[in-house]
Amino acid sequence: QSLEWVRDNIASFGGDPNNVTVFGQSGGAGKVSTLLGMPAAKGLFHRAIVQSGSAVTGISAAAATKTAETLLSRLGLKANQVEELQKAPIDKLLPLIVGRGAVGPFAPVTDGRTLPAVPFDPVATEISANVPLMIGSTETEITWLPGTKYDALNDAALRAQVKEALHTDDTEADRVIALYRRDWPKAGNLDVALIVGTDASNFRTGTNLEAERKAALGKAPVYKYYFQWYSPVSGGRMRAMHTMDLPFVFENVDIAKSEVGDATKEVSALAESMSGAWVAFARTGNPNHKRIPHWPAFNASERATMIWNTPSRVVNDPYREERLALAAIQSARA
Repeated sequence: QSLEWVRDNIASFGGDPNNVTVFGQSGGAGKVSTLLGMPAAKGLFHRAIVQSGSAVTGISAAAATKTAETLLSRLGLKANQVEELQKAPIDKLLPLIVGRGAVGPFAPVTDGRTLPAVPFDPVATEISANVPLMIGSTETEITWLPGTKYDALNDAALRAQVKEALHTDDTEADRVIALYRRDWPKAGNLDVALIVGTDASNFRTGTNLEAERKAALGKAPVYKYYFQWYSPVSGGRMRAMHTMDLPFVFENVDIAKSEVGDATKEVSALAESMSGAWVAFARTGNPNHKRIPHWPAFNASERATMIWNTPSRVVNDPYREERLALAAIQSARA
């Protein structure tokens, strides 16, 4: 309905109803990903940007019904008392929705109508095949999470964390750690653990899958990025955390000091480059502009990726061996 309102009214604000971009970060990225598979949204937007989130799959109507029934039961309610949820105290609702006690999953429902099928599994949806996509993630997404620990790690603790993140054994953990140490020679043990943890999470695997499957359709370009700039705030411990890209995308680093620190010349230049790419993409479906290196569209062979940093650069299939090693471990576990 919001997109329909935009279509009907945007011209009054100097906009073009035939050139609308939707973009979102984190949960917003999941919503944009879902819109790509919704027939009702077809034609209401013409470019999509997915930042640090995804919605590769959905849940079935049966699974959603079971979740709803479990939620009601935990609150002592029956199926005909849905309206009573409005009266449930927030301190009773929240533990059922998030965290270890959640009764989920809570996700878009593939009901065969509003969302006919999962948007990106096993292939990308054809509904939005002609919509260009920009998609990516930050290097250490998980440094945003409340439970993240920043204590120094010895080699044994690093191995233990990698084993837990990948659900693997000592041999595989040691092989993965060696790969990361080779390609991040200045990274300490904690840095390696945080990057591996991010790479193993849906922040990275989901955006990678969406890029690959959307590009495989061959009907609209995909532009892949990897945000690698590390913030100096709080002694640098936040690194390139989840949300760190937002002040640069919106070019408001001057009011985001608590996240990015001082708006130095380099920081401002990166913000100008990134925001310029987002604007160019919204205008034309191509993010290239004069202040960035040439950014080719992503495909399965070259896997061209813009590395946002100071300076930014384009790399074909960055950290390929790490990606393949983690994919093999996760595939063996599936």
